[in-house]
Amino acid sequence: MQIQICRLTPELAEEYVRFFDETPHNQGADENKCYCITWRSDDSYAKDNNSWFSSPKERRTKALQYVGDGSLQGYLAYWGDEIVGWCNANANCESCIHYLRTYWPIPEPSNKLKIKSIFCFMVAPKMQRKGVATKLIERVCQDAAQEGFDFVEAYTCKQTTATNDYNGPFSLYQKCGFTVQAEKEDKIVVRKALK
Repeated sequence: MQIQICRLTPELAEEYVRFFDETPHNQGADENKCYCITWRSDDSYAKDNNSWFSSPKERRTKALQYVGDGSLQGYLAYWGDEIVGWCNANANCESCIHYLRTYWPIPEPSNKLKIKSIFCFMVAPKMQRKGVATKLIERVCQDAAQEGFDFVEAYTCKQTTATNDYNGPFSLYQKCGFTVQAEKEDKIVVRKALK
């Protein structure tokens, strides 16, 4: 059976949260289920006074809201009818970039460049190391090129550990044609030119 990649849409909100409900991540602890709500569009930060939600129940509720209103963007990987992977890819998240800039050497924004950012991945354990993340990146880049973006950018580390594996390993980006934009200690900003 082949992996199919679909853009996250409001109609997929329930399937999206169910994937996070059922898929072990963040070292498997239920209290750490993230629902990937940190990496979302700037508009949602302006509307919500609280950006960090303390309980999984709160995060799940916000995920449904953010997928429903288009604030949370990305792609789902399906194996048959089952979601087996997720990639958060957003173009309107300067709040997220500003936060990441405290850790990663992300260049200051240029009004002349149109950049789509890959923030994180989650792949079901049974489907890891089977090309799911690669297919997700390829689809992000394909759509970004069609939408007129100059680059796809991602934020990874030289060494992948249990606490940073959601970034995707550096080798994955190298394999997908990304090059190093900037480095600071273990943190690496990578970009793929689309034009």
